[in-house]
Amino acid sequence: MPFSPIDGHVILFEHTSFRGDHKHVFNEQHNLNDPVDDSFNDKTRSIVILEGNWEFFKDSEYNHKLGPTLGPGVYKSVNQDLEHGSEKQISSLRVVK
Repeated sequence: MPFSPIDGHVILFEHTSFRGDHKHVFNEQHNLNDPVDDSFNDKTRSIVILEGNWEFFKDSEYNHKLGPTLGPGVYKSVNQDLEHGSEKQISSLRVVK
């Protein structure tokens, strides 16, 4: 398998204010409900973006974009920082190049 460069770095958190389980994402994730690893589908409540500008989507395959594109920073509540009603809704995400 060829080396894939890292496009960005975002950490998804299960609860607001960066609490609970978390998942590091470095490249696009077209389906957080993947049979191999579905631990974070529809669970994200807060986000830390360390690198890159990211788009978040309600459905897999980048369908139904949630809120604005977010850049590096700390986002303690996706309902406040991404879009009201987006809590526990993220199913795919990608870096905007």
